[in-house]
Amino acid sequence: MKVFIGMKVPRADEELRLAADLLPASVKSTGHQPFLATDEIASRGLTNPKDFMPFVWEHLRSADLVIILNHPDLRGGLIEAGMAYAWDIPIWLCHKPGERVSSSMRGCTDVTIEYETLDDLRDKLSSQLKGLTQ
Repeated sequence: MKVFIGMKVPRADEELRLAADLLPASVKSTGHQPFLATDEIASRGLTNPKDFMPFVWEHLRSADLVIILNHPDLRGGLIEAGMAYAWDIPIWLCHKPGERVSSSMRGCTDVTIEYETLDDLRDKLSSQLKGLTQ
């Protein structure tokens, strides 16, 4: 199963950088194929949205599941969630308790994973992913 991961670009945010490592590792450890959009875009040097959005579109369209890591400054992940919703791709939303999540995002989410720490996120995400067939 291909799992598309959308999140805010980690730029100098240590917790987001750790999450950017943790999410694909959790997906991979349960036998699924991760696609972390922010890292894939960066590794190809795609800086212009007219260049990276078709790339994102292609990989999102072929995904079986979309995981969005919410952040108060998240922008791109909202676009990706809307596209996944339109294509009827299941969307899992991960967020911390009390974190502001738009009603639109909540409305198109199939599974919500609320977590306190990154270890908690890893455990809860892995548990959910193990329940999926490949």
